[in-house]
Amino acid sequence: MTNKNKLHHLVYLESRVTYGLGSQLACCARDKAAEAVRAVRAAPERRDKQTGESLPRTCPTFRDDSSIRYDVRTYRLMRLDQVSLYTLAGRVVGQMELGTFQRNTLYDRSWKIGGAELFCRDGVWYLHITQTKADPAPDEPTGFLGVDLGIVNLAADSDGETYTGADVERRRRWYRARRAALQRVRTRSARRRLKQLKGRQRRFQKDTDHRISKRLVETAKRTARGIALEDLAGIRERVKVTSADQRARHSNWAFLHLRACIAYKAQLAGVRVIFVDPRFTSQRCSVCGHTERANRTSQAQFCCVVCRHTAPADYNAAINIQRAAVKQPMVSDPTLLRSG
Repeated sequence: MTNKNKLHHLVYLESRVTYGLGSQLACCARDKAAEAVRAVRAAPERRDKQTGESLPRTCPTFRDDSSIRYDVRTYRLMRLDQVSLYTLAGRVVGQMELGTFQRNTLYDRSWKIGGAELFCRDGVWYLHITQTKADPAPDEPTGFLGVDLGIVNLAADSDGETYTGADVERRRRWYRARRAALQRVRTRSARRRLKQLKGRQRRFQKDTDHRISKRLVETAKRTARGIALEDLAGIRERVKVTSADQRARHSNWAFLHLRACIAYKAQLAGVRVIFVDPRFTSQRCSVCGHTERANRTSQAQFCCVVCRHTAPADYNAAINIQRAAVKQPMVSDPTLLRSG
């Protein structure tokens, strides 16, 4: 059962008596558990890799160090960047260490402060505070900036700007070799160094995605255009890899995170984002329209076998995406595009 109203009558009293939770903490725990069950039910069906048989869904569990849900009644922001948290031992006041962006956003009165999640990572406590405000009405675009997402080049737009993934790939290779070398040593200092390296590659890649998405949205906003992206759902299953190195690079491709960064930054800026059908965008000539696999002479280069037009493959695909966006109805949700 995941209906919160029905669950309230079933578990509220028991959770308070058994675990000593306050009234609001009991409600927060109930809501968090219900959301976890709904997430498992909504997840795609898992299948055994050997037999292909459907695997049973497992009930979600929580570790002792799992995050704690707080609503607006169980935590309170105070002056001097302090926060008051309701615990089993009463109120606890903590000092928050805020960056410039977090402080400016947190004290911006145009945002409404909501609930929060408290969790511990490597001995440090973090408080994720949610804030909401009404979406700005998206501007009516005068055109679209086509954006092709890839692995070698993380993004390329129809204006000819390319955002290479060379730095991300170089970092990935370096961290993989460094981790392998330290794991072979197996000394205390090696384990300490492995712990220090934990998460650095992921944070660097996320920072790169934020920088790219920021520049793309700024370009679209400055030129009064929308942004057109390919709907890449299921791309990992469709692409074939033939070597271990390709497999590692392909699994490291964080296109969903980059797409999410573009989408939410565009939403804040009032820039419309639409998704187009990705079929044949990399094989179609942006000059004559001829579509053939032989047009892709290499991963990086495009050469039309009919009109002999040559261009960087990602740039050619971005132009095709931009033109497809102009021709199709404005679909802002890729799930609507897939459902027809």
